[in-house]
Amino acid sequence: MTIANAPLRRSAALVLTLLASAAAARDRPAAIVNGEVIPLAEVEAVLAMRPKELFPLSEAQQRLIKTEVLEILISERLMKQFLAQHAPPIDPSQVNKHWQALVDSLKAQGRTVADFCRESRQTESQLRAGIQNMLQYNEYARRLATDEDLKRYFHENADYFQKTTVRLRHIVIRVPTSSSEDERRAIRDRLTELREQIHSGRISFADAAKQHSHCPSASQGGDIGVVSRKWMLDENVAKVAFALKPGEISDVVESEFGMHLLLVTERNEGRKVEFAAVVDDVRDSYIEEMRQKLLLELRRNAKVEILLK
Repeated sequence: MTIANAPLRRSAALVLTLLASAAAARDRPAAIVNGEVIPLAEVEAVLAMRPKELFPLSEAQQRLIKTEVLEILISERLMKQFLAQHAPPIDPSQVNKHWQALVDSLKAQGRTVADFCRESRQTESQLRAGIQNMLQYNEYARRLATDEDLKRYFHENADYFQKTTVRLRHIVIRVPTSSSEDERRAIRDRLTELREQIHSGRISFADAAKQHSHCPSASQGGDIGVVSRKWMLDENVAKVAFALKPGEISDVVESEFGMHLLLVTERNEGRKVEFAAVVDDVRDSYIEEMRQKLLLELRRNAKVEILLK
């Protein structure tokens, strides 16, 4: 009896060992953010919400997706840590109120919270935490957003609030983060020379983009279509683009994506609006821009250890 059952016991022991090993792997830290652990299980919970891939992903693709998810979780942790120190706590009833509003809105669309979680690639607990963070951040930011700040922001971004758009072409050369100053200077000089060739008529902007740009838009001569002043482009690029007249080519512009030459081919003026008519939109945009700048600062100054393998 004992001998006959030995294989079963060994099999059961092996299963228990594998389960324990899997559980230990999930408990392993994926990152440590200012001393706070983000467990691998949290990353995997988000990945589990993703729709099934049509084709198997390579190991490199899987790692890239995991890294992208982890970066989102790191940003969430950084904001949560900041708000815990600098923002007033939020009454749980406020979170519940917004949660119920979300549930009712989804229900009216014939969707569920589970559907929304799959679409937004987050867990229900993350969704609730996100609502709390949003409420807490908005309370913090509204105290800093004075009328003078909002009016100045409105005037600085009048093109956006008046719904002015431009049609834009660009030539971009990617600049690796590891590039030396000499390498960066060489890229800038290369684009400056290219700009001179375009100005002198030796090559058209579209042909230069097809031959030199690192953007998928290169095949369309660098045409990235009609864009608005905010949220569609890197801020450095957008600021220069909306200062150009149709037909003008920019000097070299640096962004997080590389170095660019810009050409505005069309400008479509919006309608004039007064500050009072769009004050809520101005406040929302200002607060969101504050949030993005804050996250960049927090990430720059944080002690983040990536342990994802």
